[in-house]
Amino acid sequence: MYEILVITHGALAQGYYNTMKMILGEKPEFSYCSLEDGDSSEKLEKKIKESVNWKSESELLVLVDIYSGSPCRSAITQLLSSEKKSYLIAGISLPLVMEAYAQRNQDLSDIVNTLVSVAKESVINVNEELIRSKCNVEDE
Repeated sequence: MYEILVITHGALAQGYYNTMKMILGEKPEFSYCSLEDGDSSEKLEKKIKESVNWKSESELLVLVDIYSGSPCRSAITQLLSSEKKSYLIAGISLPLVMEAYAQRNQDLSDIVNTLVSVAKESVINVNEELIRSKCNVEDE
């Protein structure tokens, strides 16, 4: 089993937590922290440090909103100073959070690329899908 930490700008991380709580009907088992307006990178790094049991032997999956944004850079700083086996994925989405949560009993190193694929595949141009569906119906 791996731990999950969601780190974002503003209240987005808490929004993912609350949405997962609504979907699951119970409190999800993952941590989150946010870069709030006026926070320094040092303050965010402290929040990250306090959000994870760094002595635990379980792997850690960190999900951030934007690659190279402050949450991502602060996560990298914290992860590099830790011996904890961890993976960092940038570009968070609800399908990614849901899949990561559903798979948390798996070996993270085995599924991290699958999680990235799930995130990529969840972005859909609905207009194209509707046109394709309409064409398929007309062809029948």
